[in-house]
Amino acid sequence: MGTVKMEKGHIATVGKMDEQAIKMGRIELVDGTFPTKENEVSIEFSYLQSIDSNWEIGEQRELKINNENISLTLTGIVKDYSARWSVPYDFKKGVNDFPNIFLSEKSEITAAHKNLLVKLKENDGNIERITEKANEVLEEHKGFFNERLFFNSLANLKHISKVTLMFQVITLVASFLCMICLLHYFNIGQTKKFGILKSVGSTNKDLLKVSLAQVTIIFLSSIILAIPLQIILHSTIIKKTFHVSGFDISEFLPIMGVVALWLIAIFLITVYSSFRAIKNIRKQSIYSLIKEQVQERKTSVKIPTQIKDFTLRKVWTQVLSYPKQSILIVSMLTLAILIITFSVFIEKESAGIWDSKVDYYLNSQEIYGFDTRENLDVLLKEGLTFPPDDVREIEKDKNIEFVEKNPFMVDVHPLLREEQINYDIRQWIIQNGSLSSTYNDKYIIPNVRYITLNEDEFELLYPAYNFQDISDKVIIHYPVSSNIMGEKSLQGEIITFAQTKKRTTSHGYDTRFWNFEVLEVSNEPFQFQVDSSTIIEYPEFTIVFSEDSAIEQGLFKGYNELAFFLKPDLKGEERKEIESRIYSLIALTPGSLYQNISTFIDEDTRMSVFVGYLGKLTFIVSILLSIISMTVIVFSKYKTQKREWGVYLSMGMRKRTVYELMFFEHFSYLITSTIIALILFSLTIFMNTLYSFFFYIQYFCLSVLVLFLLTLIGWFIIIRIIKNQSIFSLIREKE
Repeated sequence: MGTVKMEKGHIATVGKMDEQAIKMGRIELVDGTFPTKENEVSIEFSYLQSIDSNWEIGEQRELKINNENISLTLTGIVKDYSARWSVPYDFKKGVNDFPNIFLSEKSEITAAHKNLLVKLKENDGNIERITEKANEVLEEHKGFFNERLFFNSLANLKHISKVTLMFQVITLVASFLCMICLLHYFNIGQTKKFGILKSVGSTNKDLLKVSLAQVTIIFLSSIILAIPLQIILHSTIIKKTFHVSGFDISEFLPIMGVVALWLIAIFLITVYSSFRAIKNIRKQSIYSLIKEQVQERKTSVKIPTQIKDFTLRKVWTQVLSYPKQSILIVSMLTLAILIITFSVFIEKESAGIWDSKVDYYLNSQEIYGFDTRENLDVLLKEGLTFPPDDVREIEKDKNIEFVEKNPFMVDVHPLLREEQINYDIRQWIIQNGSLSSTYNDKYIIPNVRYITLNEDEFELLYPAYNFQDISDKVIIHYPVSSNIMGEKSLQGEIITFAQTKKRTTSHGYDTRFWNFEVLEVSNEPFQFQVDSSTIIEYPEFTIVFSEDSAIEQGLFKGYNELAFFLKPDLKGEERKEIESRIYSLIALTPGSLYQNISTFIDEDTRMSVFVGYLGKLTFIVSILLSIISMTVIVFSKYKTQKREWGVYLSMGMRKRTVYELMFFEHFSYLITSTIIALILFSLTIFMNTLYSFFFYIQYFCLSVLVLFLLTLIGWFIIIRIIKNQSIFSLIREKE
């Protein structure tokens, strides 16, 4: 609809957005409301600060829109958004960007340009599929893909769903195995009760009803306990991972739908197990049921003749006489070890290694279009930059250690004559470009980085010179050295820089040239030490200018990239203040990139942290189920063999020996599981990983240690139960 000129040459775009566009763009208000009446307006926060920082909501001011003064009432302050959205490479304020000043849809100002926000169907979080759809649309219509808006949402929704499903399945597998074990021995424990019920006239159908009632009561009680636990765990994990607090009932309903499916599956398994138990005792006599003579199937074991020790022979028999139970225990323990180890593995590998010392990174324009003319890159449109004066002002802040600056000089090319090309420079051109890339019979140097230094920076890096020495001169660094004696140097030579630009008022191109004397040449890469632990190093062909001289001669108008290194141990308020000043640089630059590195790392690793939380939760569930299952199985086997143990004790075996045999049986399961898990995890050696195999072994050992401690607790519980049992109570048969 138009533009409004502001201070320092900034321009604000005036436009309208309907309710649907605001919703699609997730545009939020800092205060107030969006305009609804003809002469109402809401303005993006940073633009309002530049237009009139004292303009309060409800007050009326005049804005000059398209050279016409219009009286408008401020109704709301819009949260900064435009600088964080993508812009097209042919971006032009007021034409193909987003509004900074929002007018009401009832405004009578005629719109010269109309843009549409398009939401693609079936956004399931698959980045590749959505990108492909966007490209298909852009082939038929002129526009661009607002990648920033897309990736700012849950673009990795598909991955979250997959990871969540994976841990759900693992938890349920562990739960099913434990349930099968517990229900099996629970039903064996019901044998005597069923015998008594049958003795008073109950039929198998009646027993099935009783069993079904028991299962239903247990099942409903579990649900009552699980629902609040589900809400607490869900809220905690989401808050810790994605920093979203609270629990929305709208989120709860679909979650409960998935949970309901799993609950139905668990209930059916429970009912089936009870049905099988009734079926198994159907042919048993009432006497045998009351006497609890229903025995488990025991496999005969052939002990190797090499094993002479009684303890080893007994443990061997205990483990292999009941192969199904032993396999169940080993499987669950192995699963528990692998769950935590692989979840840590996935968390660490997906998070990567972050060792950046940069606190804030800014980029004025990530994408720009250019053409090639006579081997020179020519920008299709003047690039967006950060004004040097604004950067200098922030550099003066006492809380800033250093600002790494990259001048916007992508269309400036260094040229050297044939006689200036020595062996090292020739090799650089061959390795990074082509000897055929020339302009006016001069070689174009490829892969170049430009550095501009102020007086303090220059004298710190080059103490042998005064700052005036580099005026109209440059210093060159290129990390190539053949050590050939007698090679000519560029020092003292004249290097030419060329820049071709499209004419704005007519067709054609203009080329401008600058000549600088080479003050010094170094075969070492350019380095700058920020502090005792941080050194910046550039591997490119680096040309160092005086900042003042480069600006004065028109080599560049501003900076494209800025990296801020802050003083260590900044307090909260100081950091907040400097962050606000740094953000102000990009707030009025559409399409610019602003990264608070600590926040960026946090956001980049959210999925990894999410995997870590799910892995730890699944590990806790699986180890508890594993230890419970192992304890129940070992104790149940002891009960079914109590006469045998009674005979051993009557023949002189000490209770302590029984305890030791129990311990060794527990330990044999743990050792077997550890070996299997280690073999499976060792397969990661063949993968290309960020961290070494031995880095993850410490987590592997920690999980085994946790299991061992819990195994000791289970073993101790069994000891407490059998400690006071007499030999007579083990041998005698109850009447």
